[in-house]
Amino acid sequence: MTVSVRFSQSTLGEPVSLAQSLGSITPGASATVYDVYISHTGTSPITDCGIYIIPYTAGIYLGTRTAQDDFDDILAWGDASYPALTGGLYVNQNAAGGFDVADWETFRTGHGDSLANAFPLSVNAINLGAAVAGEIASGGEAHIRIRLDIPAACMDTGTFYFDVKLDYTATS
Repeated sequence: MTVSVRFSQSTLGEPVSLAQSLGSITPGASATVYDVYISHTGTSPITDCGIYIIPYTAGIYLGTRTAQDDFDDILAWGDASYPALTGGLYVNQNAAGGFDVADWETFRTGHGDSLANAFPLSVNAINLGAAVAGEIASGGEAHIRIRLDIPAACMDTGTFYFDVKLDYTATS
C-alpha cells in the first residue's frame, strides 16, 4: 500500500499546493506565521519524521539569483542571528505548548540544513493521535509553524525560493 503525506493549513483541512508563498517581506520584518498541518494515509504510524530545508528543486526557479544563493543566504541569516532570532527561517513544533516564542528553532548551518541534520519531529507537534516523538499515528496529525524574518541589514532583494522537506519512514 502506498502511503501519501498530506499538508494543509488547518486541522484535517484540504490539502494545499506544495508551493506556498510566505508573502512580501521587507528587511527588518517578519513574514506572517505559516501554519502547517501534516497527516498521512497509512494504516501504521509514519516514523523517523524530520524537518529540513534544501535549495529549491520543486520546479522552474523563478527567483532573482540562484536557488543555491537563496539557500545559502537563509542559512547565513540563521547563523548570524542565532540565538537572538533576528533573521532567518524558523520552525516551531510546540503546538502542545501554544507555540511559545521560546520554542522557535533556527534553520542554520548544521541545524535543519540537510537530511542528516533534520530537526526531529517533536512530540509536542502532535495535535491528533498518540503523541510519540518522531511519529505521526495513523489518523493522527502534526502541527508546526514556519516563519521567515529578513534581517534589517539584508542587502539582497528579490524573490527567495527554498524547499522545506519532511523525511519519514512508512510501512504498510
